[in-house]
Amino acid sequence: MGAPHLHKPPIYRVIIAQLIVTVCVACVLLLHSVVTAYSAFLGGLICLIPNAYLAKKAFQHSGARAAKQIAHSFYKGEAVKLGLTALLFALVFGFVEPLNVFALFGTFILVQTVNWFTALLLKL
Repeated sequence: MGAPHLHKPPIYRVIIAQLIVTVCVACVLLLHSVVTAYSAFLGGLICLIPNAYLAKKAFQHSGARAAKQIAHSFYKGEAVKLGLTALLFALVFGFVEPLNVFALFGTFILVQTVNWFTALLLKL
């Protein structure tokens, strides 16, 4: 008998849901303007990319024997996530012009709430 096949953790479903919401919001806002659409898309990515990093980092170890490694990976991943979020906001504010700040922050917040509600719906 071989080793059991490990499936991707369901947290990746949350990342996929965040990507879908980001793309859908940007497409709908394209009806308003291109600036609003790409601002929204960037806001969604600023939320999604650090969350994807954390998901990868937090689930790189498994099993009871790896409890310390899991905790360390999670804390390190959360710290990097916060730094990456700040860096991405700084890059957007520093290099993207024109920018619709309302669309940027609105989509960031919306995608973050998708993170919470998808986890509840999937019972993660």
